Amino acid sequence: MKRKVLLQLVVPLLSLCVLFLLLTVDPVRSGQPQRLLEISVLYRQSDASAWSVVRQGMEQAAVDLGAELRFLTPAGEDVPAEQRELLEREAETGTDAILLIPSDRAALAETVREITAAGTPVVTLETDLSDAGARACIGADNTALGEAMGTAALNGAPEGSLVILLDTAEDNGINDRIRAAEILLKAAGRRVYRCSPVGTETLSVAMERTLSAMSAAAVVAFDAADLEQAAAFLAGREDAPLLYGAGSTATVAAYLEQSTILSIAAQNDFAAGYLAVGAAVRAIQGQSYFQVEPLEFVLVRQENMYEPENQKLLFPVTR
Repeated sequence: MKRKVLLQLVVPLLSLCVLFLLLTVDPVRSGQPQRLLEISVLYRQSDASAWSVVRQGMEQAAVDLGAELRFLTPAGEDVPAEQRELLEREAETGTDAILLIPSDRAALAETVREITAAGTPVVTLETDLSDAGARACIGADNTALGEAMGTAALNGAPEGSLVILLDTAEDNGINDRIRAAEILLKAAGRRVYRCSPVGTETLSVAMERTLSAMSAAAVVAFDAADLEQAAAFLAGREDAPLLYGAGSTATVAAYLEQSTILSIAAQNDFAAGYLAVGAAVRAIQGQSYFQVEPLEFVLVRQENMYEPENQKLLFPVTR
C-alpha cells in the first residue's frame, strides 16, 4: 500500500520535472548563443568624464538588451572631421548601429545621410539629425532648457547688467541652448556677451580675459564640461559673478553644495544612456525614424538638492 502511494506521488512529480525541462530548453538553439548586437558610441570630446553616468545607462541597457558597446573618442583638434572618419570607418567595418554625440550637425549631416542610406542606423544624443536620416534623438528640449537657464540668470542679474554666456559649442544642441538663453536675456533688458576661447586658449583663460575686461553679474554654462571648468575657475575668485549651468556630474554637485554654482538644469543622464541604446536596438530591428519624447529636466539649487527626486539626478544609484 505504501509503495503504491509513493508511486502515485513520485511519478507525477517526475513527469512535471521532465515537462518543465522540455519547455525551458530550446532543442534548436541550445548550444548556439545569440550573437550580441554591436553598437559604436562616438563621443565629441576626448575627455568623456562628463558622460560617465550616461555611459552607465548605456552599459546597463547593453546587458539587458544583448548588445556590445564600443566607445570611441576623438583625439585631434578637428573633431568634426574626426567624427566623420569614425562614422565612415565604423559603418564600413559592419557595426550594427552607431550612437553619435554630434560636434557639428552641419559638418556631419552628409556623412550621416550616406551611412544611414547604406543601411547603418544612427541614433544621436543631444543634437537632432533626423533630417539627415538619424533614427532618433535622445535628450532634453534644448530651446526650453536654454530659456530656463536664461530665466534663472535673470534672478541674479539686475536689468541692464551683463550676463556672460560660455560658448565652446559648434553647430549642435548646446548652441541651440545658448541662442535661446541669449534671446530671452536680451528681451528682458540684460546685456549679453558670448565668451569663447580664441585659438589655443582654454576656457579658463578665455574667462580670465573676459572678466578682466568687463564686469558681469552672472555667468551661464550650457553643458557639464564647461560648467565644471567655470566653477573651478570662479571658486577661488573674489567678487565672482553668479554661476548657473546645465549638467549633473559629481563635480557639479560638489560645487553646487559649496554655493560656487547657484543653480543647475539637471536631467536623468542614466535614463538618457539607457534610452539611447534602446533606440539603437529598435533601429537595428528595422524600425524607421520614431519619435522619442524629450527628457525632462529640473532646476536644482543648493536648498533643494537633497530632495529625494533631485538626489536621484545628482547622485544616481545604478545596479
